[in-house]
Amino acid sequence: MSGSLEQFLTDLSRGLDRTMVAVNKELTLRERIKRTWSMRQCATFLGVSAQYLAKIAGSNADFPAGEYIGRERVFTLTELMHMRALLAATAKRPRDYLAWRKPEDDLPVISFASQKGGTAKSLSAAHFAQYLSLHYGMRVGVMDADPQSTITLYFAGGDGLPTLPDETMPTLVDFAGLFASEDAPYTDHSAEELNSFFQATSWPGLRLIPAHGETSEGEIQIARLVREAPAGKSFYRYLRDAIDRWKSGHVPQTDPGSLAPGGTVDQARLHAALNETLDVIIIDYQPALTLFQLNNVIASTSLVIPQTMKGFDIATLSTFVNGLRGMLQHILSHERIEIGTGANMLLPTIVQRSNGQDLGHISNLLEHCPTEILPVFYLRSDAIANASDVYQSVYEYEPDTPGKRKGINRFISNADAVNDAIVARLWPGLERGYAQAWMDDFYEDDEESVT
Repeated sequence: MSGSLEQFLTDLSRGLDRTMVAVNKELTLRERIKRTWSMRQCATFLGVSAQYLAKIAGSNADFPAGEYIGRERVFTLTELMHMRALLAATAKRPRDYLAWRKPEDDLPVISFASQKGGTAKSLSAAHFAQYLSLHYGMRVGVMDADPQSTITLYFAGGDGLPTLPDETMPTLVDFAGLFASEDAPYTDHSAEELNSFFQATSWPGLRLIPAHGETSEGEIQIARLVREAPAGKSFYRYLRDAIDRWKSGHVPQTDPGSLAPGGTVDQARLHAALNETLDVIIIDYQPALTLFQLNNVIASTSLVIPQTMKGFDIATLSTFVNGLRGMLQHILSHERIEIGTGANMLLPTIVQRSNGQDLGHISNLLEHCPTEILPVFYLRSDAIANASDVYQSVYEYEPDTPGKRKGINRFISNADAVNDAIVARLWPGLERGYAQAWMDDFYEDDEESVT
């Protein structure tokens, strides 16, 4: 007996909802970010010594109480942000602790894009967003442009977005104004309306524009608008113009040094400051080169291309790069606009250290285009699978065995190095030295294995 495809998909969806896939999602929603950090780890995030932070803790009555697990005192993300506000209040350079934009600063829009699936694109974007929050206290906006909503799963749940988004929740398609209004073929939302599309997450100051199945409508709406050709709007500028409108209505106002008058953090002021604007926007693309994704490219100041290093993958990358270059050349022949004027880079991912082909491709790329490829990259790791099973990054995943903990800590060191390398290109001088330490270790070991 044959049934319809619709019935098959309905039955399969129902079955999946009753399996571990659904259970893992629900577990993540309930227990998002259960990890806490020790005094020493918090000091590392803050860029100070553990002794200095302990001295602050002993002398300031407003220092977070934390929680004792055995003999160790641990702290949450919210308490880490509280520490930042305290340290910024007495610092000569408050932005050393809260790296917030100044009113005259541009808004970086960093996009993670690849034409091929399975390149750790969403993982790279999620870990970079969380790294900026952990190490710099940045206010980060994450935009999910992928209907698979992978990066949304990294941030839904906990104290933020309480449930997985459904078709009633606005997505990037709404933010870009691609749906028709009552009197126009598209909608230019106001700055405040655009701001309302961002959803809170469990990470203080980190907000999300989620994705779900209807995010795929973006391509349909772009095709409609290309056909209708509304006056005064180019088909590739919808997201860029929306971000510009949002940005003009949300200029940075709060001085990071003003959050703790008299040595006590003003919680209402801190909360308002964390939500008044963003210091960076990160976009996670769908693994495709489409007109909707082209809108994301045009809106970006920097492009990061996560890419695996197999021979076939390099060929796919070449197709993506040449296709995107052709699109940009066509646009620039009709309109002289600045596109991707920040640092752009290729990020090798899932590299097998013992695989000569992987390392050979990286070596060739470093030789022929050294400024375009990052010399720090994600190594293949089985440890990340444990965190991915419950849709968590390694920054928030709490291993339940010593063996898992060792693997996770090794991946955290790798992620810190990759993210530090990206920061060094985007904000020169803000890097922490993790990338250089990783390169010293990796390439020294590589040389020794050759000799």
